[in-house]
Amino acid sequence: MSQLEVRKGIKVLIVDDEKPLRELLQAELSRSGFKVQSASNGEEGLARYREQIFNVILLDVKMPGGDGVEILQRMKHESNIPEIIMFTGHGDIETAVSCIKLGAYDYLTKPVKLDELELVVEKAYEKNRLRLENINLKLEISRMDNHRIIGKSPGIQKVMETVRRWGPVDEHVLVCGESGTGKELIARAVHDSSRRSNKPFVTVNCGRLNVNTAESELFGHMQGAFTGAIKARAGLFELADTGTLFMDEVSEMPLDVQVKLLRILETGTFKRLGGSRDISVDVRFVFASNKRLEDCVERGEFREDLYHRINLLPINLPPLRERTEDIVPLAWYFLKESCESGVENWEIADEAMAALCAHHWPGNVRELRNTIRRACILATEPVISPELLPFAPPRIISLPASGSGKDQGQVPLWVMERSHIEKVLESVEGNKSRAARILEIDRKTLYMKLERYGLSA
Repeated sequence: MSQLEVRKGIKVLIVDDEKPLRELLQAELSRSGFKVQSASNGEEGLARYREQIFNVILLDVKMPGGDGVEILQRMKHESNIPEIIMFTGHGDIETAVSCIKLGAYDYLTKPVKLDELELVVEKAYEKNRLRLENINLKLEISRMDNHRIIGKSPGIQKVMETVRRWGPVDEHVLVCGESGTGKELIARAVHDSSRRSNKPFVTVNCGRLNVNTAESELFGHMQGAFTGAIKARAGLFELADTGTLFMDEVSEMPLDVQVKLLRILETGTFKRLGGSRDISVDVRFVFASNKRLEDCVERGEFREDLYHRINLLPINLPPLRERTEDIVPLAWYFLKESCESGVENWEIADEAMAALCAHHWPGNVRELRNTIRRACILATEPVISPELLPFAPPRIISLPASGSGKDQGQVPLWVMERSHIEKVLESVEGNKSRAARILEIDRKTLYMKLERYGLSA
């Protein structure tokens, strides 16, 4: 990425009462590629600071309408995210030391050379960027143990092709799929294939938000907005500015918050809780739901206008039972991830692998990963055997011999099921609908079993 492209993402606020210098700095920094706004005094600067998101502040020490050191204290009290550079024509060591102790990034004396100022602004922005990254990492540290998308099935390949096609588009994306299918991984893939790939990727689980905390978490709040709000706080929308915000389980969002989310999607602005000024953000949203949002709309649990607004680019993620070809590579990947001594020393017994492939996986990929982890913990030797699986492997049952009351060996239950399905299909000359009715299962389940057992579909 070129230096000019980097600077286009750096938002600078100049607060200085000297109009010629203020206008000169704004013009020169804008010409160099920075996004620049200015204010003529401390109170005006504080107002702009509260209503927009800046990376770097250039703050004069001596101004009417609020001493610069006092404004620095108030800004730092409200948010520690932007980096603040103090500059003055009346520099002294005592004031400089005081500003640094209060949290200023640097202290410069006038006149300031433009190339030197640009260098300091860029270094301050780098610190600002790292601070935002650290905040985001702390928010999602528990989710960062697996980001790879494993699978070669037609279903997952279709999903990845859609991701590659829609990633560069800046419209919002809706990922639908059952719990445990990997919707967050797909959201990350969308982000990584977009022009925002080097910008923040912020996640929020809407199912964990309640009516009392949702607005504060998403929009942030001003000091004194509610009991306990002793300091202003940036919300997730601000942290995701210029990047991507992944909103999981969006169907669980309270209806009154849905109204405000719709406004953000339409206008790109929002108000902090307790605030009166609009804050502008540039965020791409990726939504996810494990419910059919159409059904939620019919039940009155989700706003219809919001549904149509976020359903521009849908991605439907198939459950694991519909892409059984991915079970084996996923099992080996999770085994490598789980075992400490190295996967080359481990084996998965044929019976165990057959049981994994035959399982219905209601918990999808998440259940498979937990199953392999559990087996690794329980194993006394480097072999995943059937008895280590939490679900019963194909059971051994007694099979009576034809025309006699004596047992004739033992046969796995799945072998009997396969044989029975095969006989039913033969009796109806391959008619799947009739076979499903006789077996008392739906056609989708029948096709799944045909694929699982290697029967001709």
